Amino acid sequence: MRSTVATIDLDALEWNLGVIRRHTPGKAVLGMVKANAYGHGMIQISRALQACGVEMLGTALVDEAILLRAAGITIPIMVLTPVEPHECLAAVEHNLITVACDLSQVRALGEAAVSLGKHAEVHLYVDTGMHREGFRPHDAASAALEIRSVSGINLTGICTHFATADDPNSPFLHEQLSTFNEVRKQCEAVGCTFAAVHAANTGAMWQSEQTHFSMVRPGLSLYGYASPGNEAMTLRPVMSLASRIISMRRAWPGETVSYGRRYMVTSETTIVTVPVGYGDGYMRRLTGTAECLIGGERYPVVGSICMDELMVDVGNADVHLGDEVVLLGRQVRSDGHLNSIDAVEIAAWASTIPYEITTTISARVPRSFTGRLATQPGILTS
Repeated sequence: MRSTVATIDLDALEWNLGVIRRHTPGKAVLGMVKANAYGHGMIQISRALQACGVEMLGTALVDEAILLRAAGITIPIMVLTPVEPHECLAAVEHNLITVACDLSQVRALGEAAVSLGKHAEVHLYVDTGMHREGFRPHDAASAALEIRSVSGINLTGICTHFATADDPNSPFLHEQLSTFNEVRKQCEAVGCTFAAVHAANTGAMWQSEQTHFSMVRPGLSLYGYASPGNEAMTLRPVMSLASRIISMRRAWPGETVSYGRRYMVTSETTIVTVPVGYGDGYMRRLTGTAECLIGGERYPVVGSICMDELMVDVGNADVHLGDEVVLLGRQVRSDGHLNSIDAVEIAAWASTIPYEITTTISARVPRSFTGRLATQPGILTS
């Protein structure tokens, strides 16, 4: 195994799910595992969540959901982007719940279901302001009636998605919520009721209890971020990323480091090389801003980040070949103090969001799973 490893703490995942359960008592949890479970390992995370009793899993793609079925996931899986015509047979065959965003799409699903002698379960997707997909509010009730009449289709749920849930100062969430509630009333008025009602993504889940309905859809909070700010409900980052020093050299004033000569040494120092780069998902745009931990101390990542390597200026610190370098996670200093770098801080350096930090850690970085669930049969291996 490479010295560069992403460690996935399944105890932290289990803890975060517990925090979410305490905050949303009595609500079903749809755990989002799309995009390789936000970079954490979709199959292993899904197995762990299934073992923890999560009621449903969420993917973005039919192909993602099929991989989970092949890996032994038996709980309901919902595909949260519109299914394309050529995917309808596979979606029905693998018992996937899909979002109903367009009548032609629903009819194609129905035809596929009838051909297989099955029913396809769909949730009415209402566009309350995201303007990405779904039925417009004034069309939703009539669409629900039409969907119910399609052979092979079971309309069992209704959902929407919030555009500004990560901003507690934005009133738009409440505008969308009001629109969604009005659509539900209109649907009920024409005789359409729903067993599953869901709207709350991670931000909305913490921001307003009114968004919880019958099910919540946590994503980033499962993986330790977007904390509610309540000390009793502190979330724990699930992923850490570490490597080791593979090369060291002294550098003198006037010498430069890496491509483009973007970093010039101003005093005698030690430059160390670490085998991780943008080919591993450690973004090149972190050049000139990132820091890492060695021996529990912070040091700047210097020069252009390369595809496979990066360099660190450690000054005159007592470091050695093979020393651990933490890029994301925690490390203890010699005095016992714990120092840490999380995805929120890295995202700030890269002018992006923490979602992108974890999801971009590439497949060539091995994942090492730890914790109670990692020792249970069937979680890490088929």
